Amino acid sequence: MTVSNVVSGTPAEQAGLKIGDTITAVDGKELKSGDDLVADIASRKIGSKAKLDFIRNGKKQETTVTIADRSKLFASRLGEEDENQGEEEPKASKFGVTVSNVTADLADHFNIPAGKGVVVKDVKQGSFAEDLGLNRGDVILEVNKTPVNSPEDFAKIESSLKSGQDVVFLVRPRGSRAQDGTIFLAGTLP
Repeated sequence: MTVSNVVSGTPAEQAGLKIGDTITAVDGKELKSGDDLVADIASRKIGSKAKLDFIRNGKKQETTVTIADRSKLFASRLGEEDENQGEEEPKASKFGVTVSNVTADLADHFNIPAGKGVVVKDVKQGSFAEDLGLNRGDVILEVNKTPVNSPEDFAKIESSLKSGQDVVFLVRPRGSRAQDGTIFLAGTLP
């Protein structure tokens, strides 16, 4: 499983994991997918330690990570958006889309300034985002003319919107270059 994002202040960062590392095993047990890793870590006691084997730049390495309480970790990051949820992970958004920061590589690829926009990681089937035509890999630059430069920006705008409101996304579609420009995707929030 390749690491696509390391959130500051989390056990992954403290263990020294970096974006691009490929986690291959937990306590010597080989992983076949990201789901294996999530299931394994979720089954462990909070505060216990696990040894992770990973590959960085073709070299095998290992580190120890301390298991944290995911619900507390994400609740502190999502703020009020997570208050009413008893779930242990970030909730599916009103839009039905999960976003992450634009990495330097992506910024370079899309020819946009680093730190601008968020990249779509996942689109829930049958969601508002899917109806509008948002796809995994698209870069969202603005929501309702407000620049979106982090998942937190995105969550804040999203939590302020109510059912029946019009929503306009300014998007650089996946795989497009600067000369291809941006598109607007608009709809009314169900």
